[in-house]
Amino acid sequence: MPFTNYHHHHPYFPQSLELSGYVPPAQSPLALVSVMGGALGAVLACTYATFSSRQVRGSALGRSDRLAAMWFVLCAALHCIYELYYLVHFRTLAATQDVLASTWKEYAKSDSRYLAQVPLVFALEAITVAVTGPLCLVAAYAIWTQSLGARHIAQLSASVLHLYSVALYFGTELVAAESNCRPEPLYYYGYFMAMNAPWVVVPLALAIQST
Repeated sequence: MPFTNYHHHHPYFPQSLELSGYVPPAQSPLALVSVMGGALGAVLACTYATFSSRQVRGSALGRSDRLAAMWFVLCAALHCIYELYYLVHFRTLAATQDVLASTWKEYAKSDSRYLAQVPLVFALEAITVAVTGPLCLVAAYAIWTQSLGARHIAQLSASVLHLYSVALYFGTELVAAESNCRPEPLYYYGYFMAMNAPWVVVPLALAIQST
């Protein structure tokens, strides 16, 4: 039987968590995942098409440059739009029912700290929005202009910040007295681990490239 917190009328863990004013999403989990997947796919497709048309001294950008640009534009979109939304609605997210709020509620099944108004999560997201997101934009623009010096400074800085944030994010959850993730494998391995794994693998590879 699925785990459900009937006492507090929300599906999040730990079961002792209080979420004042919580309103469940109006959309199904499949619809929310499809919306996010479609939006991110569109960002990647548009970036690939745009950078594929770029000619530098009569030659197209290399495949590695195009892939790096796709990564940085994707990160910039997430950081400067999606995560900015989270910061703006930090205090009211649990009671908000629009599509963006609902996608955060779906993800929070793997990490309820996003609805519990945890200061560490707010601080990490604030740094990501204010510093890492703009650095990703600079890196993408530097790839477009082939400004190698600016590209590698921005690329290394953004990658180190990504790795630092993920280390704090995973580390604080692993040592927490109570898990903030629902016990089903989908949420721990699918949402919490798999959705965050790219921010370990790709920044590590890009940081090595820039050193």
